[in-house]
Amino acid sequence: MKIPPMKEIVYIELGDTVIEILPVDDLRPKSGNPWEIGYRGIAIEVDDMATAMDYLKGKGIAIAQEPIDLGNSFRGEIRDQDGLIIELRLWK
Repeated sequence: MKIPPMKEIVYIELGDTVIEILPVDDLRPKSGNPWEIGYRGIAIEVDDMATAMDYLKGKGIAIAQEPIDLGNSFRGEIRDQDGLIIELRLWK
């Protein structure tokens, strides 16, 4: 997947929650590409990836991407009812 160039990344802190905003160039209408304009996904930090995945599976939630080791973190993925990405992230 080709990631489009980003102008900047903005972090907004709300208490112990951080929102990361990633504006991109070459804005186009919505397609199936997860790297496009508007809200396309959300990331949630978890304390224990295996426990989080087991909990979600126990609630009948399908895992869209099993956790993978990215070196400095583990990343898994589920989708909401509209197909938008909900990323689960465990930082090492």
